[in-house]
Amino acid sequence: MKKNNYENICSEVDVNSIESYVPMAPDIVQTTSFHFSNYEEFIDYSSDEKNHFVYTRGSNPTIKSLENKLAELEHGEKCKVFSSGMGAISATLFTLLQAGDHLLMINTIYGEAVSFGKYLSKYGVTCDRVDVDSTEEISKYIKPETKMIYFESPSSQKFEMLDLDKVVSIAKKNNIYTAIDATWASPIFQSPLDHGIDVVIHSLSKYLGGHSDSVGGCVIGKEKIVNDIFEHGHQALGSVISPFNAWLTIRGLRTLPVRMKQFDSSIRYVLDAIKDDERIEKIYHPYVSTGEQKKIADKYLTGYGSLFGLDFKDKNFDKLKIFVNSLKVVSIGVSWGGFESLALPSFKGNNEANLKERGLPISHVRLYVGLENPETIVEDLKQAMDRAYKK
Repeated sequence: MKKNNYENICSEVDVNSIESYVPMAPDIVQTTSFHFSNYEEFIDYSSDEKNHFVYTRGSNPTIKSLENKLAELEHGEKCKVFSSGMGAISATLFTLLQAGDHLLMINTIYGEAVSFGKYLSKYGVTCDRVDVDSTEEISKYIKPETKMIYFESPSSQKFEMLDLDKVVSIAKKNNIYTAIDATWASPIFQSPLDHGIDVVIHSLSKYLGGHSDSVGGCVIGKEKIVNDIFEHGHQALGSVISPFNAWLTIRGLRTLPVRMKQFDSSIRYVLDAIKDDERIEKIYHPYVSTGEQKKIADKYLTGYGSLFGLDFKDKNFDKLKIFVNSLKVVSIGVSWGGFESLALPSFKGNNEANLKERGLPISHVRLYVGLENPETIVEDLKQAMDRAYKK
């Protein structure tokens, strides 16, 4: 009986051993490292890992494919992806700030981003998070050592918007960076780089991935800035996305325009159905904004994301629990951007002081409208309100 030469078979590098093919779905290049034909090629590639495949901790064909698509979607010169949104945020702040710099964070921002900004004081970077009623107010918080304005527009929790052109004008006058977490609108509904913003950050776990099954983040901007973030924030901190999660995100991008169109339609339907309910004190979303906020929304948004917040008039914690526990279609859960609608009450029983600092009552609930029938979502919200806050 003929024996197989297992050692040679298993160790052989599979280079061009299969006939040429072009798959309809992109390949997953699930490898840690790459083959080099000779020593000279290895030296050449290793000296420029930003543009060559050496080790997947640096770059990988599947990951690179995702980066190219995201850069084009966001009208940027280059993109670098990370294993999470916080990986992208921390790498950006770590790279662009140094001892003696001041970081200015505007309005409500993802809590972990604020925590990281304040943690940088350990390394000599000061951080202030301030609330402004108008974009012009940012100027009064600028210090001689301010190096970056970091914000979300719309913001977390309250979904306030800033005028991007005015933010850029203030930043340029003071020679400082601008960085925006633009996850809420996605590249489909807002294009911050077109208005001069330096760095755009997205959580790939939300709309871009779109299926609640992958975690990731990205930084997009000018090639020089992104290369710097790759060299330091990405390579040193090691927040590396896997090829499989990159592939899952590419899969999500293929349906992104269709899904965003549905989210836009659904959120309008849901908000129109509940905005006049007497049990609701306030709704936080650009679609129902007024005055200057409405003008800014109309100027920068081409559609609406489906994440919003609301305050109930009744501040009774027990009734809030009844409302949340009565939801049947809308699930309780963190994150958002997938198929399923979600509810996330802000009050956890022991964080009233923190909510007060952010200007939110204990009756504040964050809601995400998913891809279920919007009529079904409205029915679910109303039956839950009927149980908790009887008319």
